[in-house]
Amino acid sequence: MSHPPTAPGRLRRALPALWALGTVSTLSTLGACRTHRILEVTSNPPGALVRLDEEVVGRTPLEHEFQHYGRRRLTLYLDGYRVWSERLRLTPPWYSRFPLDIVTQVLVPMGLTDRHRIDVRLWPDTGSAHETRAEVESFVERATALRRAGGEPPGP
Repeated sequence: MSHPPTAPGRLRRALPALWALGTVSTLSTLGACRTHRILEVTSNPPGALVRLDEEVVGRTPLEHEFQHYGRRRLTLYLDGYRVWSERLRLTPPWYSRFPLDIVTQVLVPMGLTDRHRIDVRLWPDTGSAHETRAEVESFVERATALRRAGGEPPGP
């Protein structure tokens, strides 16, 4: 003959389910306190179109929240100015490195902000790239003519 479950017995059986429910809700609220990663880009002059990797993310001055650290390509475009492009290495701060990140982002989320500031000076596009190309072509033509003539190359 079985006895009906007592109140402490029901609580003991429900405890794992309550624990799981509490853990899931706690982890979902902790996500709101994660570290914010901000890439702050300014340019002189302002108003340049900003592309991070393959995505256009806005115009300068810009604050863009990014998700992943590592090597990233940052490119700025502004009419009348040379295109500026550089590979950046976005590195995590000390508190976002394993195993400290388990404490600062999961167990005791602090809601810290990690800012990476980039300031870019854009140079006017004066057409000097075309002038440089003409200078290189002229140099190659002279070198080819000297080689055909059989002359000795100039000394150092």
